[in-house]
Amino acid sequence: MRRGSLVLLLGLLSLAAPAGASAHARSATVALDYKLVLDPRVNAIGGLEVAILDGDRDLRLTALHGSTITVLGDLGEPMLRIAPTGTWVNRGSPTALAAKLSTSGRGWARLSSGRSFTWHEHRLAPPPWRAGEARARFAVPLLVDGRRVAVSGTFVRHSRPELWPWALVAAGLVSLTVVAVRRGWAVATPLGAVAGAAAVAALVAFSVADAPNGRVAWTQLGLGLFLAAVMFGLLVRSHGARRTAVAGLLGAVAAAVSLGSIGVFRHGVVVSALPATVSRLLVALALVGGAAAAAASLREETRR
Repeated sequence: MRRGSLVLLLGLLSLAAPAGASAHARSATVALDYKLVLDPRVNAIGGLEVAILDGDRDLRLTALHGSTITVLGDLGEPMLRIAPTGTWVNRGSPTALAAKLSTSGRGWARLSSGRSFTWHEHRLAPPPWRAGEARARFAVPLLVDGRRVAVSGTFVRHSRPELWPWALVAAGLVSLTVVAVRRGWAVATPLGAVAGAAAVAALVAFSVADAPNGRVAWTQLGLGLFLAAVMFGLLVRSHGARRTAVAGLLGAVAAAVSLGSIGVFRHGVVVSALPATVSRLLVALALVGGAAAAAASLREETRR
């Protein structure tokens, strides 16, 4: 592989990597310190459907059965109206202006023709946590066909995971790699394959579980899967020194793109389609196994 090809693949695959623990990211959010739990009575409100998206910060409301939903702003003013005729924003609402849903003016401006709308709702941001606090309330007031209701619930804070088990996993994998390399075993290829598979599985799990604006980021996900398929195809078709080089490259790419997911070890809530422990294990294998594969491939090349 030429150095230019390596840089290109690293750059392209980095585009497919999930974002870190940030509720503002437009790509997948992988980890958070809290979860939002809707009150059971919210689901019993007639005329609307509620979903919380994008790392617990986007709110999607859908008007059902010809109902009209009016979202009230911070000052109690009408901010958004979701009706059978579409979604409208009040240009005179200070809250709508602050959320960049509209420019200043008067009257109602149409945002879309649909009866479902998603926006970044600042009232879903957790308050500053005090020592020992684990829960806090949130509420977004609405009018549904003139009835005053609220999308309400609880912020539940989760403690950070213990780091020592993952440090042991990393140390064990590195130690096994060092022993294998010193004994002359060819371990770059299996390490690269495992790291690459772990990185792809993590990418899919994170992207599917956290779909910004209610949609899976198909372009980003497809790019990652396509380039991963190319790399695995090269690994299968190559032999000897070429296979070792491809395995090292695959490991390096897996480690590089998984750096954006390192937040799973710093935050208590993992936003993944897989259990938190499995997701953390995949990231650990991609990071440590990938780096070990890259190092082992260089060592094996010097012996040829």
